[in-house]
Amino acid sequence: MDTSYWSTSRLLSTAARLNENRDNERLRSIGVTHSGVTILKVLASAGSMSQVKLAQIVRVQAQTVGKALERLEMRALVTRQKSESDRRVTFVALTPAGRTILDEVQQGEGVPLGGAGYAEEDLRAALISVINATRDNLLAPGPVPEPQLVASA
Repeated sequence: MDTSYWSTSRLLSTAARLNENRDNERLRSIGVTHSGVTILKVLASAGSMSQVKLAQIVRVQAQTVGKALERLEMRALVTRQKSESDRRVTFVALTPAGRTILDEVQQGEGVPLGGAGYAEEDLRAALISVINATRDNLLAPGPVPEPQLVASA
């Protein structure tokens, strides 16, 4: 397949999809997905929060998070509880079993994710730069400057 004529957007989305598919294959053995691990990481870092806030943090629709949470809740990796004061709000929390699975993934116990080495770190830094610049430029008036890509020595 000749990718030399693809737009940057198509290259990024294809790379993201392939990376997520690779990670999902590796995660299948412990019964979680790439999106599930992302949710577990957010909850481990930020603590219990509303489902809407969780969706905002991971930048997806609340319905999309809801489907992933159903799968995580069935495995007892998260809990969901309606707010007492507003029944429309659902709070999500990481369970001890969810923490254990997350620890296994993060320690790479039989489920290595992503690449390894400096090339992976350089790619991550470049992608973070592109994402931040694109997000910032969407909010800023005027011409759109090019993102600054950082290469390590």
